[in-house]
Amino acid sequence: MELDLNGKNTYFTLTELSQKIAEAIESVLKIDVTIMDDRMIRIAGTGRYRDSIGQKIEPKTAFETCLMTGKPNIIVEAKKDHMCVECPRLSNCTEKAEICVPIVYKGKVMGVIGIIAFDEEQQEIVKQNQDKYLNFLLKMASLIEGKIAENEMAKENETLSRRLVSILNTINEGLILFDSRGSVLYKNAALSKLFKELGVNSCERLIEKIWSHPVIQQCVECNDVKDARELLLECEGSQYALLANIMDLGEKHKEYIITLQNLRKIQKQIIRITERNQIKLNFEDILGESPNFVEAKNIARRAAESDSSVLIFGESGTGKELFARAIHNHSSRADHPFVAINCGAIPDELLESEMFGYEKGAFTGAVNTKMGKFEVAENGTLFLDEISEMPLRLQVKLLRAIQEREICRIGSNKVRKINVRIISATNRDLLKMINEGLFREDLYYRLNIIPIRIPPLRERDADIMYIAEYFVDHYNRMFGKKILGISPEARELFLSYPWPGNVRELQNVIEFAVNFENGQYISRELIEKRLHLHDKASGLINKVVRESDMDSLENNVKKFERAFIMERLKAYKNHHRKSIIMNLCQDLKLSRATLYRKLKELDIRIESHK
Repeated sequence: MELDLNGKNTYFTLTELSQKIAEAIESVLKIDVTIMDDRMIRIAGTGRYRDSIGQKIEPKTAFETCLMTGKPNIIVEAKKDHMCVECPRLSNCTEKAEICVPIVYKGKVMGVIGIIAFDEEQQEIVKQNQDKYLNFLLKMASLIEGKIAENEMAKENETLSRRLVSILNTINEGLILFDSRGSVLYKNAALSKLFKELGVNSCERLIEKIWSHPVIQQCVECNDVKDARELLLECEGSQYALLANIMDLGEKHKEYIITLQNLRKIQKQIIRITERNQIKLNFEDILGESPNFVEAKNIARRAAESDSSVLIFGESGTGKELFARAIHNHSSRADHPFVAINCGAIPDELLESEMFGYEKGAFTGAVNTKMGKFEVAENGTLFLDEISEMPLRLQVKLLRAIQEREICRIGSNKVRKINVRIISATNRDLLKMINEGLFREDLYYRLNIIPIRIPPLRERDADIMYIAEYFVDHYNRMFGKKILGISPEARELFLSYPWPGNVRELQNVIEFAVNFENGQYISRELIEKRLHLHDKASGLINKVVRESDMDSLENNVKKFERAFIMERLKAYKNHHRKSIIMNLCQDLKLSRATLYRKLKELDIRIESHK
């Protein structure tokens, strides 16, 4: 009897059960028994039918009629009964009498069970006891029906149990199921991972501490289990901080589910998100009052009202990302993500997967599917910092993404529509790079719909002291210091220094000065020490002049260039070659092609120690 109950096959159970029931009936009644399924296949039998198990029963028999009608059949005079007239075995039939009853489950006839008499003595017994035998067979059919239901329920419970365990093991939080006495009924896989992350030595002991913690016990006693609670635990000399949620499974069971997370990790994640992605920076927060800087901010404010691409030009440290964030936060996309990518900080081979994402198995190491930054920034803003460092092959793909507003993950042919605003930034001369074949002209014009140039600090004399004094107050509060200000001599130095690192360099210098100044005012000597104004460049010039021996101007310029580049190389002696090249390009304000040409011309070799 093959059943399809919610997709589960119970044939094997009924075959074994049916044969046992057939043998039990035969031992009591001393009459042969056979059972068939709804396909007219004999699945059990005794006596003459034992050897025909698995064979199909002939059509137009009392068994088929019982199967079709769902009603019992009793034949006490075989061959004479009206049901035997059309039987194909009528002339050769050796059966004298039979009783068959349907096996019904959930309103459907699943098979037939019957007894058959083959001699006159058995026929007479059936004739005299037909009502008793019919009742007996109905009870046997009912027994089979009950076993089918029991088997189905057991399978459903087993399937449900497997599903629940699978679901619980996919939860990232550690999970423990306790009974009312604190005994552990179940632990999910994530709990072991959590304890390993925390460095727990005795897991069972910590679980006991969790259950007995006053916060948990108060939740259990007062049935107050709505909010997440902090658990600070000490176990075997170590301290653990967990965030716990407790759920009561109901009065009937008196069982409790407690989910656990690493509280310190959550706090770090929140800080990271707050710092990187959720900075609600306004234009008012960007320091600067000089006319050219105010003009740049005004252009940025107007750009925030639009959805067009923005290209921000400015030297390192001028605040390009601050402008990008302010534009985003003043735009209609402010409630959606601001996602930043530094194109110069990510290796070329990884930048594509970082931007566009990839499918599982797309390349070696792609063990999971990953969304790219375009998808993460959906409905928001994608900030491409140092856009000049993007390799040419990837510039083509970026151009298509901007034009078509669609992307494909690496390893996938599925096109995904995107709704992202692009803000780019560079400290390089992109037009010069276009002429040198290092940047695509069509991409440049796609990105440069609204250009914004942030002036360097050396062009903002009015802002230098304003920003410096702001940072003095800021670091006073941060470090608990009481520096009153900047001395006149230091002010003079601040205003004469070119600030190649712009606001970032100025901020670093003030932070250093507030840390180490022992007087009431920041002194010139301390600033000179921090800025190395017993200047290396001046020293190099003097050295070249002393060694010139009346050489030509061109050769002396080359000597100085070589000495200057060699001096800069010392700062990056422990970096990778790629990092050295990138930093030299930034420091010297040169394109890669120009730098390589200059290195070859001056016979300078870059040796990487990593």
